[in-house]
Amino acid sequence: MRICFELLEMLKAHKKSIRRAAVSTFGYIAKAIGPQDVLHTLLNNLKVQDRQMRVCTTVAIAIVAETCAPFTVLPAIMNEYRVPELNIQNGVLKALSFMFEYIGDMAKDYIYAVSPLLEDALMDRDPVHRQTGCATVKHLSLGVAGLGCEDVLIHLLNYVWPNIFEESPHVIQAVLDAVQGLTVAIGPNIILSYCYQGLYHPARKVREANWKVYNLLYIYASDALVMGLPSYHTLPSNDKSTERENLYDRTTLQLFI
Repeated sequence: MRICFELLEMLKAHKKSIRRAAVSTFGYIAKAIGPQDVLHTLLNNLKVQDRQMRVCTTVAIAIVAETCAPFTVLPAIMNEYRVPELNIQNGVLKALSFMFEYIGDMAKDYIYAVSPLLEDALMDRDPVHRQTGCATVKHLSLGVAGLGCEDVLIHLLNYVWPNIFEESPHVIQAVLDAVQGLTVAIGPNIILSYCYQGLYHPARKVREANWKVYNLLYIYASDALVMGLPSYHTLPSNDKSTERENLYDRTTLQLFI
């Protein structure tokens, strides 16, 4: 434990290699003596003002989670989020983001546990909360892609989607990253159905935001969009005598082909 307190000072180092070695060492110590004491030290360190210290601390927490299995760390991290202080809550979200980046498909066991916390973060008034929440959703969705967690991912998409109208470039980038991660996990056609309502909206800002997402879908998943677009022969013709509604359904045979 004494080594842990000394290592916290190493996180202030200017050289990146020293900081990287320090956060890795936390993982080895946690493996040797158990994660509880190490985690207590690291969570206390989230209260400091120095940003570099806090970021390195969140990486260390994620490494401890990866080394000692996430279920040993997650309850303490989520409990810390209840502290009504901006730096601590942002630190917790960043730690979750790094943790899901590191553990990959293991996230399927924890996605339902963390979704209420992410809901709260994505609804917060502070843009940094929403930015970090979106980064967490990105890593989470990429980790659980193809593992049958689509229900909770669509639920999180409903919280991510309103943020496409953000002004801050950092937040916009985080939101688009989250949308792209969700595109991989739940398929582009669900994202496309969210886009439809805004592509021809009267307000220019709404159109721009939705076209930005549509262009991403078109670039990265144009082949998969085929089944989400209307079939040409079901669209209404110019002949006024045979007017009918737009039909967007596809037969199973068409989807198969």
